Amino acid sequence: MTKIAISLKDQVGLTVKRLGYAFEELDGDVIDFTYTGSEPLVVICRHESSSGKPSLTVHYPGNPLDSTMGGRPRTLGISFPSLATSIYRQILKIDVNIDKVFEATHHGPTLKTPIIFAELGSSQELWSNESLVKKLVDAVIRGIDSPTQCKDNFIGFGGPHYAYTFSSMTTESCLGHIVSKHYVKSLDESVIRQTVLNSKEKIHKVVFNDVNKNTLARIKNSLSDLNLLFEFV
Repeated sequence: MTKIAISLKDQVGLTVKRLGYAFEELDGDVIDFTYTGSEPLVVICRHESSSGKPSLTVHYPGNPLDSTMGGRPRTLGISFPSLATSIYRQILKIDVNIDKVFEATHHGPTLKTPIIFAELGSSQELWSNESLVKKLVDAVIRGIDSPTQCKDNFIGFGGPHYAYTFSSMTTESCLGHIVSKHYVKSLDESVIRQTVLNSKEKIHKVVFNDVNKNTLARIKNSLSDLNLLFEFV
């Protein structure tokens, strides 16, 4: 059974609490908490960006390189493609005209349980907007309660942090880890393989978005024994 969690050190979490929802309360901030349960966890929290652009985002935790923001370096969390995609499809139905997108995998914690972040950004005004926060919470609940059907599960390499191209593919397919163009050239083999192996569900396909020839060859070679399809967008 999937659990929903908030942090009382997080502005969106405080708004969720104020609305009267009784979800699991984390023992720290959302990027660096401990969790000993075995159930998948959906964390409803704030999204921060330098632009302050309003957005609703979904992503998995993980640190592709040595730099970290919670969690361990060069370690990805456990993705859950059907659950994250189900939640994202419900977020797309929210009747507000703001960005709704999967983000590339980033920040901690890097635990052994599937964790999905469902985030609202990117200002105090939005984080404390009870109507909008309620819409996000209700979308998460619908996504958990209405499992999605997908023809396959895929991961993405390349493209920007806000993964609009990969997000657009979730009408039919379910999305696992994404490694953006900012990290893809510097990945070691362990992290490349984690994108596929650190998943609750089998990954069938790898999709590349504007990845150069040398990096593409290295990634394909690292995954050559895993019986995957490769696609280019």
